[in-house]
Amino acid sequence: MAEGNSEIFSESTAELCHTPTILSIPEEILDTILTYLSFNEISELRPVCHQINKRCQALLNTGFTRVDRLHSQIQKKVKSQLPRRESERRNHPLARHVDILSAIETRLSLLSMTYMRYIDTGLCCFIPGKVLDELLKILKALQRTTKQPTTDQPPRAHEFLQELRDISSMAMEHFEEKIAPTLKTRLPALPLPYPFNDSCSSPDTSGQSSPVISLTTPSAVRGPPIRHELSRLTGQFRSQSLVLTQYKREITDMKNRWLETRKKTLDQEKKIQNQKKKLNDQTETINEQQKKINELNKKILEYDVKFEDIYSEITKLKEDKDLTFRSDLYFIFCELENDMN
Repeated sequence: MAEGNSEIFSESTAELCHTPTILSIPEEILDTILTYLSFNEISELRPVCHQINKRCQALLNTGFTRVDRLHSQIQKKVKSQLPRRESERRNHPLARHVDILSAIETRLSLLSMTYMRYIDTGLCCFIPGKVLDELLKILKALQRTTKQPTTDQPPRAHEFLQELRDISSMAMEHFEEKIAPTLKTRLPALPLPYPFNDSCSSPDTSGQSSPVISLTTPSAVRGPPIRHELSRLTGQFRSQSLVLTQYKREITDMKNRWLETRKKTLDQEKKIQNQKKKLNDQTETINEQQKKINELNKKILEYDVKFEDIYSEITKLKEDKDLTFRSDLYFIFCELENDMN
């Protein structure tokens, strides 16, 4: 009975061992499956296992290269549609696209300086997948708006790239503070030629230099070769120049907007002054009309008094006339009566 149970257990174990898993499929198919996910989701899958981590790292590095290539294509297409004169470019419908692409180029240079040194040595990959998703979303939106730039304008650069600036800055700060110090200790020690270190060989008496000795002492220099370091510093200088250029453009835009706002404010103040002047004129006119009305009322009162006096005189005259007529009539009657007698 025990032997039968052990045979059943061994068969089930063998079946489980031969059951295909996602890790048993070819890498190409696994990469195709992972491409249906966003780069942020791919970066979150890295802790699953070593094989998944390896494939996710490759996809993240490829994604950064893809973003850089897409940016270059869109920038080349936009520049081909711009006029040659710099003054005409500022008023062109693609002016905002140029500002946004310049800011993205600066951001890509900063990301490259932060990560590519360690990516080239195989110590890490491009970690922030969310930054890649945001970059792709922005570049696709720009690619869509370049078809109809007159009717479909993107927002201004500082508004359109606010989210990208925030998440990329946080990612670079986190990498420099938490991850880079550990990776720097794992960088390989590299030999330097004479005369950069005392442990290197010096020229012999025959005029030929002896072979370079590896820096194996505790003071061995860790980091990229000098040429690589110079290239990195040159790229950093160029990136800083691009950042300064971008800041100058933003300052110029803000200055132009401030001048426009100031011009509008001055126009509004002029309109307010004109309205105040008109209001004062209307007030003076109303006061003059009021004075005339008061004078007319005064004259009307005077005429009313005169009319009352005249009416009273007329009434008095009428009464006197009636009385005189009655007396004359009585006198006539009396004479007639005497004549008849």
